[in-house]
Formats: sequence, C-alpha cells, structure tokens
Amino acid sequence: MTQLNLPFQIPGYRIVRQIGMGGMATVYLAVQESLKRPVAIKVLAVERAPSDDMARRFEHEARTIARLDHPHIVSIFDVGRTSNGQIYYTMPYLPNGDLSARNLRDQPRRVLEIMRALAEALGCAHDKGIVHRDVKPENVLFDKLDRPLLADFGIALSNSHQPRMTREGATIGSSGYMSPEQARGYPLDGRADFYSLGIVCYELLTGEMPFHGTDALAVALAHIEQPVPRLPVTRRLWQPLIDRALAKQPDVRFQSAEEFLATLDVIERRLQTPYPTGFSKWWRQLIERTVAIPRRQRAIALCAVVVLALIGLVALLPRAPQLAAMAGTTKVGDVQTAALEVPVAEAAHASVDAAVANSLDDLNVQGANAQSLLDARAQHLQQAASLTALGHLLVPAGNNAADHYLAVLADEPDQRDALQGITQILEVLGVQAAKAIASNDMQAALAPLGQGITLAERARQTSGPAFAAFVTPVKAAIEARRARSRNVFDPAAIVSLGPLLPTLARIDAKQAQALEAEIARPAELLRSGGNFHDADGPTMAVMTARRAAAGHINHAFAIETTDVTRGAYARFAAATGRHAAKCRESQNFLARLAHSVNWREPGFVQGDDHPVVCVSWEDADAYAHWLSQRTGTRYRLPTRQEWLLAAQSAAADTDCRTANIGKRKGKHADCDDGYAHTAPVGHFPPTPPGLYDIAGNVSSWVDGCAKPGRSGTPCAERTFLGLSWHDDGDESNSRKADIAASDMGYANVGMRLVRELPSINVLH
Repeated sequence: MTQLNLPFQIPGYRIVRQIGMGGMATVYLAVQESLKRPVAIKVLAVERAPSDDMARRFEHEARTIARLDHPHIVSIFDVGRTSNGQIYYTMPYLPNGDLSARNLRDQPRRVLEIMRALAEALGCAHDKGIVHRDVKPENVLFDKLDRPLLADFGIALSNSHQPRMTREGATIGSSGYMSPEQARGYPLDGRADFYSLGIVCYELLTGEMPFHGTDALAVALAHIEQPVPRLPVTRRLWQPLIDRALAKQPDVRFQSAEEFLATLDVIERRLQTPYPTGFSKWWRQLIERTVAIPRRQRAIALCAVVVLALIGLVALLPRAPQLAAMAGTTKVGDVQTAALEVPVAEAAHASVDAAVANSLDDLNVQGANAQSLLDARAQHLQQAASLTALGHLLVPAGNNAADHYLAVLADEPDQRDALQGITQILEVLGVQAAKAIASNDMQAALAPLGQGITLAERARQTSGPAFAAFVTPVKAAIEARRARSRNVFDPAAIVSLGPLLPTLARIDAKQAQALEAEIARPAELLRSGGNFHDADGPTMAVMTARRAAAGHINHAFAIETTDVTRGAYARFAAATGRHAAKCRESQNFLARLAHSVNWREPGFVQGDDHPVVCVSWEDADAYAHWLSQRTGTRYRLPTRQEWLLAAQSAAADTDCRTANIGKRKGKHADCDDGYAHTAPVGHFPPTPPGLYDIAGNVSSWVDGCAKPGRSGTPCAERTFLGLSWHDDGDESNSRKADIAASDMGYANVGMRLVRELPSINVLH
C-alpha cells in the first residue's frame, strides 16, 4: 500500500484511501503500523475546526466515549491531532457496510434484533451521561459477524458540556432523524436518541421516512407539527412503540433503554405467534377482515369461520382412505394419523377456499357497516394525534385529543391505538402533577391529578398499565418528598402534602392513609409520648409537655433512649478530626496518676455498642453541635432539670439486677451484674418512658456551669449526674452529682443528648 497524498500526516498510521465524507468529518481507511491492522480514521473537517476550548472539549468527550465498553458500540482506539492540527480519532475498520444499504422490510425479526442492540447501546451511553444526537442508519455499522454496532459518537454530547449543545443544537444532527427539541435547538437528553431510534425503526419497517419536506427546514418543521404516521396493517403491532418513541413531548417518550426494551419484548412475543402453518391466503384474509369488524359483530363472524372449517372437514371424511393412501400410510388411528395432517389440511383448505370466498362476500355486508366505523376511528385517531402534537390534550372542550380517543373507545373499548393515546395523556398528567409536588406547589398538582382520575374513569382504565402510567410518577414524587423530610417535627416538610390527601385516596388508599398518619404523628408524639428518630439521628423518647410540667419544666423535649455509643462518637471524631481529651480513671487523686487513658483506650475493653467514656464536657458539647449540623435539627446536652425528670423512674432502689452498677455494701452485697466496667447500651430493662441505663453504666454530662472561670474565661467546671459502673449503688441515682473540669474526661462519665421540640400549636 502507498501513502495517500494528503495535507497532513498522522504518526503511526499509513492512510490508504478515503472511504466516507460527511458534514462534520472525513473518514479514511488506514493501517496502524505498530499492529499491522486496518483501522478507520475520522478527521474533523478543516472548515469545522473548533476553537481551542471546543477542541479540548471534543477531545475530552471522545476520550470519554472511548471508555464505553459495549458489544454494540464501535470502539475508539485513539484520539489526537494531525500534523496540521486537525482533530482525529481511530476506530475499527468495518467493511460490511451500514444499515442504510439494507432492505429489511420483510424481515421484522431482524429489525427486532437490530432495535434491541441499538437500544442497549444507547442505554450504556446514557448511563455514562452521553447523548449520541445523530442516531441514523448510516451510523449503524456491521462487523464481520454481521452484528450491528452504533458508531459516530465523535460529535456526541456529554452532560457535563450541555452549554455547547445549546449553541450548536440547531446545526448538529440529521434533519430526517431529529427530535422536535433538537430541531428547535433546545437542550437534549437521552430521550432525543430514542426519538431518532424510533425514526430508524419506522424506516426499516416501511422503507420510507415518516416525515417529508422539500428541504431540511421543512422536514424539521414536520417533526414538530405533523402527527405520528400510522404503520401498514401488516406492521401494526409495532405501532405502540412508534407512537411512544416519536411522541412530541420528551416526557411522554421512552424514559430509558429498559422501557424501550420492554416494548420490544412485547413485540417479540407477538411475532412468535404467527398464523398456523398451512393457512391459505383466504384464511389469512378472513382473519384480518374479521378482526376489523366491530366487537359486537365479531362473534358472529368467528362462528362462521368455525362452521366453514367443520363443513370442510366433514366433507373430507369419506375420502380419508384415499388421503391415507396419498400420504403413504395404510390406517387411520394411532401414530399414523400424524402422516395425514399435512395432506388433510391441504385438501381441507382447498375444499373450503371456495366457501370462504363466498363467506367473504357475506362479510362484506357487515364490513360495509364496519368500514364507516373504521373511517370514523381513523378520523378520530388522526385528529387526536394532531391535537396531541399541538399540546391540546384536554382543552379546548369538545376538540381535544382525549375526547377523540374516548369517542373511539365508546365503540371499541379495547382499541389499542386509543388506549395507547389515553395512556400517553395520563402519563403527561402524572408527570405534571409530580413536578408540581416536587416544587411544593400542591395547588398546581391538584388540577392534573383530578383530570387524570376523571379521564381514567371515563376510559374505564382505573387499573392496569394506563392508570399505572399516571400514578407511578405521582407516587414517586410523594415518596421522594417524604424521604427529603429529615426532621420528624418539621411541619412544612410533610404537612404541605395535606391538601392532596382526598385526591390521593382515590389513587392509592393505603399510601394516603400512611401519609395522613405521618402528618398526624408529630402532634400525637407531643400529646402521648413515644419514640422517634430523625434521618441520621439517634432514637429519642418524648418527654411530653404534661410530664415536663410535673418537673417544673415549661416545654416538651426528647432525650436519647441510650447513652451515646463509642461507635457513634468514633464517627464524629473521624469526621471532625477531634483530638482525644485527657482522661482520668476516677476522681481519686492517686488513681488518676496511674497511667494515660482516653476514649479509645479507657483502661478496659469496650465494643462499639458500649457507652463512650473519657469524653470531656467540651467533647460532649462539640458532638452535639456536629450532630445538629448533620441532621439539620438542634441537639444539645440536657439541663439538670431535664435529666432529673427523665431519671425519675429509676431513682429508687437501683441494684445490679436493673442497672450496671457496683456491688452494694448492704442487703445486695452479693449481687453481680456480670460487667466489671461498662455494659453494652440497652442491655438492662428500660424505664417506663423507654430509657435505657438512665441509672448505671455511665454518669452523664449536663448543661450549665458549676464554677465560672477567672476573668470572664469560659466555665471552669461542669456537672455530671447519675450512678455509673464505678459506683456501689448506695446513693440515689437522682442525688448523685459531681463536678469536674470542662476539658477533662473520666472513665465512668459519658453523655446522652436532648432534642428540642415544637409546641402542639406550632404543628397546627
């Protein structure tokens, strides 16, 4: 091979000849000299040379595409610049041509295979944030095994570079395959690729494009304005796919490759049930004519088919021996009957064909009546498609897409095109309602919700796929909003959904009931108490306003059901990088000088489910602030009065059977709880408010200053309350109190937090 005479060179490649040219680039056949393999090199045209910034983006996107690993996507080997600065990339040389050169009109199964391969390829690209933007037959190549591969990702769009697409969207792509939003130059996503794939599918099935025009602009306008065309009768089982793929509104189209593939699965199942072998053209014609008859008359026609078949078979019975001889068999009965099936069927069809022809004439009488119905149906469907393209789904009254579809369903309740149209309208209404819910505009959501329910009822589609298309996005939006509600007592987070409850009850009674209970739950917790937790927050027990008033506290609050664990504190320390405080084993002066300890090594073995110890008051306060920032809710250390109120039920006769404390010196001197130091939180029975270890295990830091610092410095000493594993239990839990330096921890002192709560009046 000789080097082609070009104004540039590409190191490492010997360019042989030009094999293709487009508006964006020229493709050459070359040999990669290091591997001695043929490759295709695509060079961006000089007149399309981008700015340096765009060139860098092009190279970045090409390298991104090169990482796409899929059996139906053409690989990119290399990306770079020619000797004169033009951008190029290399890919495998595929000599078997492209899809535009193939006629597959009579091969629906092959069309199905190709559609499946291309949908999977696009799904892979979309998952990587890449939109192809130029799906067309010329960009579908075939390898040596005749497998289709999607090519020409070189001008594809990465989601990270959306601004470039909006500048060039009106000029990139092929007008015959452009989605309406691409023709307008609007921002694109993967749904535009499914539109183009639908155009390719229509072209493969019919041999022609769905939209025509005198020039590229006229074709682009046709995509925007003209309704989706109807497929020939022999390809009508593909119509639902074409209708959805070519929907003018992206929200009504296939939203993912999975949805596109699911529709292909339905088509494949229908392709696997063709007419039985041996049916003559008359039988096929009779069945097709019968299907076209309205359902009220269809039963009579089908009965006629059965009677005709029986007449033919009865007429053939006297000839069974002769037919057996023709088939090379001597008896009719057991195994030999299989040999009679083909000649009997052929003879039966031949004998009945004349009767069928006469029957078709009779059916023409009914067909004449049916034809007017078919004409009316076609007119309604055509008008519905045109109105859908204009966005007139439900208005104006009497001349909207929904009314035309309903008119068809009034005579033919199972008519597939009308049902598909109703499904698309319901899906649009569901998406509109979902967007309003997501933006917290519940009044705006009520209109499409009510319209969708009414339309489903009129179409008798209050269950099944059509209704699911309507309710699925609505329910998802509600669940997403509930998931965003991280604060159980935030009235704005969930209560805003309240106006939707009566309407939601008509869609999903269980979800409406659950939502109603969730809306009422904060007020119920404040009235009656109970446990709850915020997102990423600990489990809390509510001290109601009534209980708080009994302890001379003028507000409701919630307190952690357990002490803060070692595992929880470790997450805080890792997130903030907080250094471990100094720690003493006890307040005994001699013992505290024995050796250095901290919360990681308190001098005894602990698991992550044990209460954290050796944390100072300052550590506890920092942990509360960190948890507040993480959850968006205010947590803090309890006041002395709050802690004492929570500990009231564990104030009397505490011993090692009910709490982790040391041995008593008195009547329970032999009592042993099995733990020499701390025990796992929640190991001992809870008190009536649902609090574990409020007596024993560890003492707790509380808020408030026990001894001010000198000269206005922060508080020098703080208070901790309650019995711990270190105490012998002779003292009352509610009277056990000590003070210590704010920056010093102890091996028997931990913490539990409180959470401030709103009043019931705020929730209403």
